[in-house]
Amino acid sequence: MDYITKDGQLSPRRRTAWIDKGLGGLPILRIHNDYAESSMFLYGAHIVSFKPKGTADMLFVSPHSKFEEGQPIRGGIPICFPWFGKHKTREDLQLHGTVRTKIWDVIDTATENDGSTTVVLSTHDDEYSRNIWPHRFSIRLTVSIAKKLTMFLEVKNIDDKPFTFEEGFHTYFSVRDLERCKVTGLDGLHVLDSARPDNKYVQSGDVKVSGEFVRIYRDAGKYVTLADPSASRSIRMEQDQLRHIVIWNPGESVAKNNPEVLEAYKDFLCVEHVNSLDAAIDLNPGQTHYSKLVLSVHSL
Repeated sequence: MDYITKDGQLSPRRRTAWIDKGLGGLPILRIHNDYAESSMFLYGAHIVSFKPKGTADMLFVSPHSKFEEGQPIRGGIPICFPWFGKHKTREDLQLHGTVRTKIWDVIDTATENDGSTTVVLSTHDDEYSRNIWPHRFSIRLTVSIAKKLTMFLEVKNIDDKPFTFEEGFHTYFSVRDLERCKVTGLDGLHVLDSARPDNKYVQSGDVKVSGEFVRIYRDAGKYVTLADPSASRSIRMEQDQLRHIVIWNPGESVAKNNPEVLEAYKDFLCVEHVNSLDAAIDLNPGQTHYSKLVLSVHSL
């Protein structure tokens, strides 16, 4: 793979995307271009790093995370499907569905004319998933790495009967000082507090996190921002076809009993874009549902 330079000499082509061996021996896709660096495990199509040039990593991965097949990665951007959170009827099943603990296929990688990098991964139902959730499906994740991180998720019903599913981008953002962070763009939304189900209210002003925090903000708008003053940065989130937002941090009392989190709870905040509960998607045979999330870093 060479290209010809202006003086007619052959020179090695610079790699912008390649597969490496990651933690636990799991295959990981590395992307380096003029705009950013990013890393994505094929296991779960799981983005674990996004660093635009001159910035610290946008994403958090727990130092206590396991990297082994059958166990989800703690951090980054897990893809949730076909359920979000706990399974509705079986407590023995893992949180957030089946696709985040299987190896996805690489369909394509490309360097675009503008210098950005596009990666396409896909997966589909298998015997294990059908034993739990008896439907045939295919999923495609298209990721664009440039100054912004753009993710398109396509879910197609390839069965002969309709099905209903939940989905989500369960993003772990790296933060410098959790107590000083705030999330803007949720004012006026109806809120369900999952830690205290009787606590339902309408959000007033910005969201600040303390203690165990598991709240669902219903029917969110297109834009939400996480401000991290101690890191002198904000992260802007732009969504399409993802109705609800979940903000989560376990807090100290819960984190100390979770061996994958422990003291690291102070270093992240999850702002998750989801279709869950009343926003679950009904899909007829042959239909495809599309959703999109764009993340970008800005100076404060």
